[in-house]
Amino acid sequence: MSNNVFKGMDASAQQDIDDQFDKAREGFLKLLSKEPENPMALFGLSVVYGYDNYTRRDYFQAWHYFQQAEKLAANFDADAIALLNEYFFKQDKRRRNRPLNKNMEWERDLVEERLIKFVREENQLDHALRFIKEFPDSRYLENVVHIRNYIEFRKAENIGTVEAFNQFVATYPDAAQVKLARELRNQVAYKQALAKQSLSALKAFVHEYSDAIQVEDVKKRMGVMAYEEAARLRTLEAIEQFMRDYPNSSKMPDAKILQRQLLFEWARRVNTIDAYNQFVALYPEGEMYIDIFNLKAKVMGESLLMDFPMENYKFIKGFDNAKQSDYGGDLALRSNGEILLIANTIQADKTNYDSWLLGLNADGTMKWNKILGNVYDDQVNRVQISASNEIYVAGITNAIKDSIRGKGWIFKLDANGKNSYNRTLECSEVMDMAVYPDGKVLVGGYTYHPEDSSISPYLSKINENGRKLWDRSYTQGGIIGGVVLHPDNTAFVAGGSWVFAIDEQGYLQWEVLLTEGEKASAVNLDATGKVVFAGTNRNGGFAMAYDSQGNKVWNTSFALDSMANLNKITPLADLSVICSATTADNSIIMTKIDQTGKVGQTKKFNLPQGLRLNGIEPAGGNFVMVSATRLGSNQDILVFKLSL
Repeated sequence: MSNNVFKGMDASAQQDIDDQFDKAREGFLKLLSKEPENPMALFGLSVVYGYDNYTRRDYFQAWHYFQQAEKLAANFDADAIALLNEYFFKQDKRRRNRPLNKNMEWERDLVEERLIKFVREENQLDHALRFIKEFPDSRYLENVVHIRNYIEFRKAENIGTVEAFNQFVATYPDAAQVKLARELRNQVAYKQALAKQSLSALKAFVHEYSDAIQVEDVKKRMGVMAYEEAARLRTLEAIEQFMRDYPNSSKMPDAKILQRQLLFEWARRVNTIDAYNQFVALYPEGEMYIDIFNLKAKVMGESLLMDFPMENYKFIKGFDNAKQSDYGGDLALRSNGEILLIANTIQADKTNYDSWLLGLNADGTMKWNKILGNVYDDQVNRVQISASNEIYVAGITNAIKDSIRGKGWIFKLDANGKNSYNRTLECSEVMDMAVYPDGKVLVGGYTYHPEDSSISPYLSKINENGRKLWDRSYTQGGIIGGVVLHPDNTAFVAGGSWVFAIDEQGYLQWEVLLTEGEKASAVNLDATGKVVFAGTNRNGGFAMAYDSQGNKVWNTSFALDSMANLNKITPLADLSVICSATTADNSIIMTKIDQTGKVGQTKKFNLPQGLRLNGIEPAGGNFVMVSATRLGSNQDILVFKLSL
């Protein structure tokens, strides 16, 4: 060792260094072949292979031989120790005279650190793998594992394929680069999926890489692509499947528009009530809703016409609010022939009845509709339109159906449909009303007294803001079923057991007490200005006409169910009037009476489910416009125009 190793350490020329260390290596190997556990030969090989300037250095071999030499350190003899001390001194003068074990520890650190430095700086996979395989107990094992993982990661990164990244993740699941490898893999897979430009490729990406940050973007692209495919197919099935599969897609608004159009086209093509109901259930407003609503109204009318008697009908329409149970109400005609229809209905998201207002043109086509109401159940009975097109509606509010009666109610809308006032009244129900030219309103109805279950008539006048001006108490009992105004503002009132006239302040002008069993429930003016009262008695129906001063002009009786509700008198252009009633068996009876009181023809309208009159108005010449309720589990409103 002193000859070749020390000479090699002292040499400066590379050839001299290599020659001396080659000779030393050969000598140590020869000695080991004879003495495999010679500690000095093992240590010498560690020095030779670990010398930095030796061309054939091998730090792995150096560390391998040193570990063996260290295990046999107790076998060093005095000569060997002397040589070792000389070697240690040449390495570092601070190591002179230190105990052998300390110098061996020092040497161990140097040899191992040279090896780990070599592995780090070379940064080659085979070196890292060799270290891990040969020195699994090294204190640097974890560090070398990191080096190996880094090298393998860079290898996968350079290849840049999904397969390469997957192989890295599968082989080294604990590597620090796994998260980054997955992200890069996902990015590559994302680009590949986009390049294929197919919905199936995008779906496969989302399924395979569900935790990728690109998933949300892919889902958005899937939504767009799926919508484009559904739009290309242009079928309800395709667009509805898209809406189920991609409820959060940015294309959902477009899909709803297309669905509405396709459903509209389908409903028109099928032309059935069920088809129209499906459309209305999904789209209860908008232009197409109005079109579908009117198509449905026409189909309903045509189906109902088969059960009606043969008459001169201008049209018949059926109105249904989203399959709710609609009933009652009234109708009024504007000066231009348009129809204002009111009824009672339930909004889709509520449980209480509200008022339903529909604006129809002259042929019964709906142009607009709105639902108005207060808390709890409301019921509208009458509608009036003023000369300035203001709308007055009256009935009951704040009731609970079949439980609490509620209060009398009136509301007013201006010509643009904006609310003017909404008032409760000091009665139980408004049965009729009459609007003065100045906007004041005469309201008639009744008040129920729960303490003795009695009913008293209610008559009140309110100002243009809906505030009470006066009310009147009467000794005669019963319900005020009808009020009408004369051009001189005298009001004529049908009050059950009596009929009477009052001035604008509510003072009685004249009265007629009816005989026992007679109940007047309707009043109107005929075309000549006579006031006509009508109602029922024990024998059927009756009607009587008076001039404005209370002089009787005629009196007549006609066949009618004594339990019928006669609530409308309609003047016609031929000077006759029509007395209309709903019978006990839920049919509508219309009886024509001429200007002399002669009873003419009677017409009956019924349906298998039952039919109840809501309102009837003159519609030019001898035509009338009728609103009725078709009874049944899902009640509907009918409007028809016919000549009498």
